[in-house]
Amino acid sequence: MTPDYATLVVEQIDHVRRITLNRPEHHNPLTPRSMREILQAVELAEADEQVRVVIIRSSGRSFSSGYGYVAEDVEEGDFAQNGSIEDDVTAMIRLGSGWGRIWDCLIPVIAQVHGNCLAGGTDLALHCDVVVAAEDARIGFPPVRSMGVPPTNMWIYNVGPQWAKRLLLTGDTVTGREAKDIGLVVATAPAEELDQVVLDLASRMALIGRDLLIGNKRVVNMGVELMGRSQLQKFAAMSDAVGHRAPEALAFSERIRQIGLRNAVRERDDGFRPPDRSTPPPDR
Repeated sequence: MTPDYATLVVEQIDHVRRITLNRPEHHNPLTPRSMREILQAVELAEADEQVRVVIIRSSGRSFSSGYGYVAEDVEEGDFAQNGSIEDDVTAMIRLGSGWGRIWDCLIPVIAQVHGNCLAGGTDLALHCDVVVAAEDARIGFPPVRSMGVPPTNMWIYNVGPQWAKRLLLTGDTVTGREAKDIGLVVATAPAEELDQVVLDLASRMALIGRDLLIGNKRVVNMGVELMGRSQLQKFAAMSDAVGHRAPEALAFSERIRQIGLRNAVRERDDGFRPPDRSTPPPDR
């Protein structure tokens, strides 16, 4: 029996378990409650012998705007109390371990990405086995501009070192089409066709027996582990905690207090807008 979730809708479609993040009014933020519910829903799917493939998607205009705070989604102990750097490191390592439970799920997990997939939204998507995106999706980690580093950092395993640096040293985003070109997603579709394209892929996988799906996923995941995924994730978590105390990060936090998050982000990102090339430069 599927639990009643506050932030998710769960469906069974033949051998496919489809999990839908369902806080569209907030662009599906990854709050402590939503993360707990996502992980529980994936683990219940993994434990069900009738389930061979999991889809994670979202309702509304965005896959996920990233980590967020919604008062009703927070329980006592969700956040560090004294704010020491070691508390921060512990919290970031715990965060990575949580998403690692999706990576380690025995059966395949497909991320269905549309709209904004930003910051923590990419942590969720890139811990899935396969990402399929809407052509006009917007994918990236803009917080590297002012807040720290990706705490789980799966980028290098998906796009290689050069593209990982290109994206993480600018905070730029890519569209779904661009993400396919660099190997960040395996397929794209027009937004209105995305549900069917992803369900068709999941159903195609589900034609294979559960044991064989598990075995083939396990081998590929072991290859990534031999590249150092788990150790890199711990290093990324520590680097993120240090980054939270960088002068730029502290200044950005102060700016948020002064003008609010939305305005602070807009102010920060204005400097990253591409230059207008429509007018030729004057002769010198």
